[in-house]
Amino acid sequence: MIARYRRLWALLLVLLLGAAALWFWQNRKAEPTESAPLVLISSIDLRWGEAEFGALAKGEIEPDPLYKRLEETRQVIAADNVAKLQASKARVALLIQPRAFAPDELVRLDHWVRAGGRLLFFADPALQWPSDLPIGDPARPLFPSMHSPLFNHWGIELALPVDAEASTAEAQIDIGQFGIRTLSAGQWQSLAAGKGRDGHCRIATEALVAECRPGKGQVILIADADLLHSSMWQSALPGSDSSSNIDWVEQLVARLVQGRRLVGQHGEILE
Repeated sequence: MIARYRRLWALLLVLLLGAAALWFWQNRKAEPTESAPLVLISSIDLRWGEAEFGALAKGEIEPDPLYKRLEETRQVIAADNVAKLQASKARVALLIQPRAFAPDELVRLDHWVRAGGRLLFFADPALQWPSDLPIGDPARPLFPSMHSPLFNHWGIELALPVDAEASTAEAQIDIGQFGIRTLSAGQWQSLAAGKGRDGHCRIATEALVAECRPGKGQVILIADADLLHSSMWQSALPGSDSSSNIDWVEQLVARLVQGRRLVGQHGEILE
């Protein structure tokens, strides 16, 4: 009888240890999704805005709502060039209408991705982001994305819709479970296969989204950056339909951290 009780206690102990190990492993796996650093490069100053130095020195400036939202779940590393991205040793980067890169920077970015980097790239063909800076000021957000050589190298190109009126209007595009509000959104188009084009890209049905797999890396490309402006999502309550934009962005970053595909073979958005 005593031996039987000992066996039962031993079995119970094994079950408890197994449950504890499972809990530890699940929480350990979930941790990188929240803690993985995110490098941010953008021609839009999301950290300090267009504030004058005096206001900045007095601490009267707050980051853009998008920047604050990203910082709630992960470490954001602001950078202004690809060399800093490489030096950061981060595996995930967020590019939002970045400034025009020099040819050597485009090569660096391509190499970073092919070596295993994961990139979320918002490229807008006609950015409408508000700015008080005069046209031509180098600190003003870049109006058209100027990274066609890189996109073409991967086998896609960014284009505006033929209908000029539609290209500057606000629209909602359903992406999986999200209704995304866009403004002056572009479309991704496939290029004919050719020498050097090995990005293995897939374009989603609505053409707002493309996904490429150059080398060991992963790139999710969005043909609009205005959808990130706080006016497109901040007034909404978390989880409501109109907050879909920022909820979607956070899901895309988490998907890249986990290395999960977004676009299926037939252009469908994967859950």
